[in-house]
Amino acid sequence: MLEMLRRQSQTGRRAMRTTTSHACGLYPAVGAASMDPRGVIIGREAYSGKAYIYDPFVLYNPQARIRLASGHALILGKSGYGKSALEKTYVLRQLRFKDRNFAVLDAQGEDGAGEWDGIARQLGITPIRLVYGAGDAEQGVRINPLDPRIPAEHQFKVLVSMMEILTGTLTSQTKFALAEAHKSAIAAVREQPRVVILSDVLDALTAPEPTLLGQQPVTPEELVEWGQPAALALDELCNPSRDLSGMFDGSTTEGIDLDARLIIFDLTKLPREGEAMPLLMAVIGPWLRFGWIKPNDRIKRTLIVEEAWHILSHRPVARLFEELVRYGRRLGLSFWAVLHHLGDLLLEQAPEAAAILKLTATRVIYHMDRDEAESTADYLGLTDWARKALVDGSNVCAPGRGIWQVGSRINLVEHIRTPLEIRLTDTNRRMTEHPGAPADPHGAQVSAPMMRLRKGAAA
Repeated sequence: MLEMLRRQSQTGRRAMRTTTSHACGLYPAVGAASMDPRGVIIGREAYSGKAYIYDPFVLYNPQARIRLASGHALILGKSGYGKSALEKTYVLRQLRFKDRNFAVLDAQGEDGAGEWDGIARQLGITPIRLVYGAGDAEQGVRINPLDPRIPAEHQFKVLVSMMEILTGTLTSQTKFALAEAHKSAIAAVREQPRVVILSDVLDALTAPEPTLLGQQPVTPEELVEWGQPAALALDELCNPSRDLSGMFDGSTTEGIDLDARLIIFDLTKLPREGEAMPLLMAVIGPWLRFGWIKPNDRIKRTLIVEEAWHILSHRPVARLFEELVRYGRRLGLSFWAVLHHLGDLLLEQAPEAAAILKLTATRVIYHMDRDEAESTADYLGLTDWARKALVDGSNVCAPGRGIWQVGSRINLVEHIRTPLEIRLTDTNRRMTEHPGAPADPHGAQVSAPMMRLRKGAAA
């Protein structure tokens, strides 16, 4: 990787003795100050040629040269300009550190496999494939929203979010009936050798026991009436004849290794539109928080979400992820939201989504159309030169070049990949005449060996 940076001979000039103040005045665009030498090389800062090194966990440390408020990142830009290549090479390089683990929600792909499939095969891991509809239930995996790894109070939050995705905002009466059904379902299986599943909650909703609202008796008939919207939503998830069955109505599929250093959830068989994707996001966020993240270890974890608008554009899902992101520093978590643009998000009507975006201290923006670039620059507070750079997709922000806003610093960064990384991260094979790995423009042939990930193996 070091061989691919600009060689000293390329920038060599006759020595000139001067003061740093005069140098900064004479060459204001040359001396890009570094943030911290620890981390992984992303590429080079375009105007100075210096190596651009980044690690959100290092930069969060109080001793860092540039202190970040959080380890979360927002990746924006049009397709084909480098978002996917950046996140993949970042993961591959960070995996060389023993205390870095990753989970990726892979929502894009072709030929029935996600974009991360090639990397998974190269590393010797198997993606977790989630499918849609009861007919495919045996081909994929199931995630139980009531998994015992999720505390009961958070299970109820997940239930409410799922119901609101399917039916809209729940009334106080419906929430009360759902809460009572959830408690009854937990009590009903307490003596049985199994976990609570959604159909237990549906049974409790449709055949409730009398209860109290404070000191006021509530009859089973009233509970059935109050809980009708939630019961109809649960039927969509539990009835084998419904499209959404097979994803959540049962125990979590065994064999999912949440201790693996890289976990890839292949979501490419889920429809982009409709309720399936936001429902999954509502479940998988808390499930990963309590099953994947271990509070007492020293592992630094990164959750990368492709097509993150499925989170930001649904308030019930955004509420769950806002809590996850807000407590990221306690959990040792870096959250990466990857999406094309912010234009489709009505942020003024979605305070949870706006809060998630505000919590990102790193923003990487690739080429955008002029209108989108202007609105994005206004929202993120970019400088005038960055605004102009974003709309120039042929030169300044050509493919592989992006604006990096890290804390208060803004740089134009050219992403550098090794030949092996180019082959593993290329998503344009179908559109290119020669599907082989393109030659590196700098002639570098140095490529670190790929390490296969096996449970228990040293990194």
